[in-house]
Amino acid sequence: MNNKHGICSLSVIPIRSNPSHESELVSELLYGETYDVVDENDEWLYIKTICDAYEGWIRKLQHTDFDVNQAEKTYIVASPITNFDGKVLSMGSFITQKTPDSIQKCEPDAELFTKAAKALLGAPYRWGGKTIFGIDCSAFVQVCARVAGLSLPRDASQQASKGQIVYFLDEVKAGDIAFFKNAEGKIVHVGIMLSKDTIIHSSGCVRIDAIDQTGIFNRETKRHTHQLAFIKRIF
Repeated sequence: MNNKHGICSLSVIPIRSNPSHESELVSELLYGETYDVVDENDEWLYIKTICDAYEGWIRKLQHTDFDVNQAEKTYIVASPITNFDGKVLSMGSFITQKTPDSIQKCEPDAELFTKAAKALLGAPYRWGGKTIFGIDCSAFVQVCARVAGLSLPRDASQQASKGQIVYFLDEVKAGDIAFFKNAEGKIVHVGIMLSKDTIIHSSGCVRIDAIDQTGIFNRETKRHTHQLAFIKRIF
């Protein structure tokens, strides 16, 4: 198993918690993302992604060998969806040539971060999803950050270790990241601040809501939906 690597050559590949179609979707590989093969059985490979060290099982028949020593210059898909090489790709995919919908990795840019986030407005929520067809809260932040020149971990609890604390809402800048906790104090949700009182996040779908010192306030239901833990500045 040592020194075996792969690349996602499909639009997207599901990563599951166990080697079974019925197993929980924990994440997805986007086109062009690479991984190390850690283990395998007859039909499945246990992988560790190179971009964020995320682990899980993929179907062996979806694997494509990859030589890490021959990696080409890559561009990042910056639009919600695009066509490339006969495939429909989602934001954050890596491609090997410049297209109107792609950019090269740039210096971290908060404005590009919020622009990418707004482009995904309305995308449905999907646990473990990373694409325009279904994306969870932490993947939403991770994918938008990738477009904006910053690599973040996959899960909200991991992302919470990055950046510097912003102590007051009045000091918030667009592009700061807000983290939310459950009753036990565990980080369970994350979103991107658009201003000191608005946030874009994936909850049901990618949406813009109000935020105050208590947390996210849903104007339709007139109630708070997520309890604020803290806000971090990463740009």
